[in-house]
Amino acid sequence: MAFTSGRSTAFFRPLALLLLVLTLASLSGCAGVNLENINFRKMFAKKPAPTANKTAEQLVDMGRANLKAGKFADAAEDFKKLKEEYPYSKYATLAALKLGDAYFGDEKYSQAAMSYSEFARLHPENKNAPYVLYQAGMSHFLMFSAVDRNQDETDTAIKIFNTVIDNYPDSEYATKAKKQLLECKKRLASHLLGVATQYYISGDYLAAKSRLDTMKHTYPREIADLGYGHRVNQMLAQCDKEIAKGPRKPSIWRRMGF
Repeated sequence: MAFTSGRSTAFFRPLALLLLVLTLASLSGCAGVNLENINFRKMFAKKPAPTANKTAEQLVDMGRANLKAGKFADAAEDFKKLKEEYPYSKYATLAALKLGDAYFGDEKYSQAAMSYSEFARLHPENKNAPYVLYQAGMSHFLMFSAVDRNQDETDTAIKIFNTVIDNYPDSEYATKAKKQLLECKKRLASHLLGVATQYYISGDYLAAKSRLDTMKHTYPREIADLGYGHRVNQMLAQCDKEIAKGPRKPSIWRRMGF
């Protein structure tokens, strides 16, 4: 008869303990071991899993308490267990919402964005939808590494903030989204200026002018807020002068093959 490793281990462990007790008793002539004092019921009892006895209500209370205390990783575990063990509980929707908050508080913005987006997709009519979408946008906004890197996360944040503004114009999160949208555009303007500057320094004035013109047309308010106006105009003026000279001849070093 075959046993699975898990079941066989659970079956033989109590027997091994009993044999050990009986062996000790026989070796000591029963003088040192009183079998009446051994709790055989406790020995053979199956130990419950650490959270097996936690109800949905207890898990949500634990998660809320951990969130309030700033124990975001613990809170995430509580809400994950609630979602997994009680998917049809009246607290399941709340757990899905708070899981995003726990990840966000723990600065795990990628996981937070996924949790918030899943909640918004599954519960579009929920009263917390504007908040959830705003938080999803903030998660993407905070995932960026530097203004000179790929700005895909910023672009995604802009789309989400615009969704909040368009779909929930009267909510407090529409107001917050408008402010955050300005910050996103400032970041994109800074990124574009950085690219233009690289072209400018390398002497590719046509490419630099193209980026600077796009920047002035697309982000006039952001340029003013960031104080870039004078710098952009100076660079554009110099680009126009250099472009008017005609194509640059290759340097002697370039012509020699270096």
